[in-house]
Amino acid sequence: MEEKPGYYSILTADVRYDERLKKYADCKVLFSEITALSNKYGYCTASNGYFAKLYDRPKPTISKWINLLIKFGYLKSEMVYKENSKEIQGRRLYPITTPINAHVKGGINAHVKDNITSINTINNNITTTTGPTEIGSIYEFWESNVDSLSPYLYEEIQAIYEDWSEVSKQPKEMILESIKMALDKGVRSISYIKAILKRWYDNRIYNIEDLKADQERFEKNKESKYNKQAKKGNAAGYDAKQWTYLSEEEEMRRFFGD
Repeated sequence: MEEKPGYYSILTADVRYDERLKKYADCKVLFSEITALSNKYGYCTASNGYFAKLYDRPKPTISKWINLLIKFGYLKSEMVYKENSKEIQGRRLYPITTPINAHVKGGINAHVKDNITSINTINNNITTTTGPTEIGSIYEFWESNVDSLSPYLYEEIQAIYEDWSEVSKQPKEMILESIKMALDKGVRSISYIKAILKRWYDNRIYNIEDLKADQERFEKNKESKYNKQAKKGNAAGYDAKQWTYLSEEEEMRRFFGD
C-alpha cells in the first residue's frame, strides 16, 4: 500500500472524547486514518509498517496505539491468509463505532458482524480461517506452552513475524526456536524472546541452518575456554569444575543478554 487514500476520514465523538485516550492524540489520528482506509470495504488492510512510515514512528509505537484502540473496543483485528496456504496475506482492522456519517454509501457500518459476513464474499481468494497457518501455528504454540494471548501479544507476534518475513524464508521456525530457547531458560517474556531474535538478526542468523552453525561455534568456543580454564585452574590449585561452572554462567548471561 503506497498511495494515500482520497477518502474522507472520521473521528467519532466517542473516540475524540474518550478520557482514556486523552494523552494519546496521535492514537486518535491513527483511528481517523484507519476509517479513511476502511471506507471502500469497511476494513483497513494497512500494516504497522505502512503506518510507521506514514507517521514517521517506530512500529512498536504503532502497535501500542492499535492495541489501545482494540482494548477500548474501537477496533477489531483479524488475520487474513491465502486460501489453502500457510502464507499470511495481511491483516484487517475493522473500526467498531457509530460514525457520524454512517449512512453514507460505502462508509463504515456500525454493525461490524454484518459487515464481516458481507465482506467475506468480496474476495474469494482469501480467508480468515484459523487453520494450520504460519503465524497461526506460532499463536497455537504460544497458547499451548506459554500463556493465553492478549491483543497486545497478538500484535507483538504479528509485528515480529512481519519483520522476520522480510529477511528470512523461515520466519515461523526462527520465532518458534526463540520461544523454545526462552522456555528452556524458564523465561516467558516476549521482551526476552525479542532480545534473542535481535541477537540473531544483528549476527545475520536468518534461518535454522545459520542457527545450527552458530550453536556449533558456541559449543566449540565453550569447550576451548573450558580446556584453557581447566589448565589455569590446575596450575593455580583451584577446583577446575567449580571455576569453569561460574565462568560458563557468566558466558551464558552475555550470550542471552541477561
